[in-house]
Amino acid sequence: MPIYEQTYREYTGTYKQRFRWWIIIQQEVKLLMKSRFFRLTLLATLLHFILRLMVITIYDIIAQDPNSSLAAFFSNVENLEVNALMFYEFLRVQTFLVFIVLLFAGSGMICNDVKNNLMEIYFSKPITWRDYALGKILGLSLIGFVHSLIPATILLAMHVLMLPRWDTLKDSATWLLASTGYSMIVVLPTALVVLASSALIKSKNFAAVSVLMILIANSTLGLTLGSVLRDENYFIVSLPMAINRVGQHFFNDNNLLFRSHVGWSALYTIVVCGIMLTLILRRIRKAEVAQ
Repeated sequence: MPIYEQTYREYTGTYKQRFRWWIIIQQEVKLLMKSRFFRLTLLATLLHFILRLMVITIYDIIAQDPNSSLAAFFSNVENLEVNALMFYEFLRVQTFLVFIVLLFAGSGMICNDVKNNLMEIYFSKPITWRDYALGKILGLSLIGFVHSLIPATILLAMHVLMLPRWDTLKDSATWLLASTGYSMIVVLPTALVVLASSALIKSKNFAAVSVLMILIANSTLGLTLGSVLRDENYFIVSLPMAINRVGQHFFNDNNLLFRSHVGWSALYTIVVCGIMLTLILRRIRKAEVAQ
């Protein structure tokens, strides 16, 4: 009877020297695309996108020919103008959907890896704690941008293509910068808060509930302080209101939530991001050292 040599097959692949965090992003997106809930959120974003695209199309047709029958038909319709406030409203409506999808996608991103012992697999490969952290943060942020910045950018591009004028291009460039800034100030803090909760709590469900409870308590505290002390500037304690105040500044919305300088709202948001990022990195670094 023949005797076979029992050995492991030699590794014939090549190690990635750069962009190793992209593997983490691919894995998270692949898992998320299998979720029916996530596909429903994409559908909701698509429906909202189509609605706004119809408004832009009608406005651009009327702008090209003010004497057309379409212009007479929509002459009494309000909120048909394409301007900075329209894109602000689009992103502001999407904010709720962004929060829901980031909470759903991110609350288990780290704690599930710990629960399923995936940390040992990741860190046994040529993946460092920096690659892991960057992949998780960028992956969750990308999911948020899919529901906010990316559709807003496509709408701006369609507006420029349907109404090719110099003033349209100039305005759209300004709105693109505002949309990018507002999307980042919404997505990044939300992603970091959710990931920090996932890093500190061992259960996905408890992590999601904790984020909701903290958000409710934070918003309630800000509104209560503003009402009791009769000073609207205390609304800044509420992180969502501070974020919206920065968004109003980006889009030149004069209906301000409170009158304090926008720099304080931006600083508050940055400090929160810094604290959450520190918690995430410490937890991941600790997990790598333990391997």
